[in-house]
Amino acid sequence: MKVRGKVLTMLAVVSLVGLSGCGFVADGPFGWGYTNTKTPVTMGQAKTGSKKGKACITSFFGFTSIGDASIDAAAKNAGIKEIYSVDSENFSIFGTYTRQCTAVSGE
Repeated sequence: MKVRGKVLTMLAVVSLVGLSGCGFVADGPFGWGYTNTKTPVTMGQAKTGSKKGKACITSFFGFTSIGDASIDAAAKNAGIKEIYSVDSENFSIFGTYTRQCTAVSGE
């Protein structure tokens, strides 16, 4: 009985570790159950940033991931020619739904 309990415990631990990486965002700190963070990436050449653009990648259950979160796509979405700042936004719920966005501001 003791051996069976140890085997089941090991299987549970291995399963949790294996599933924990399914759909988590990679940048910055994240919470296993819930993540909603914004982190700075870089500053650009523009002096101000009145226009704001965003581009995102979305993942479902770590099985499929779609989108274009490039700086270029985010700038084009807002018609930005000169970038003031670039930030990363990360959102995840239990790794089942994750979204990573690049947010830019500029003129």
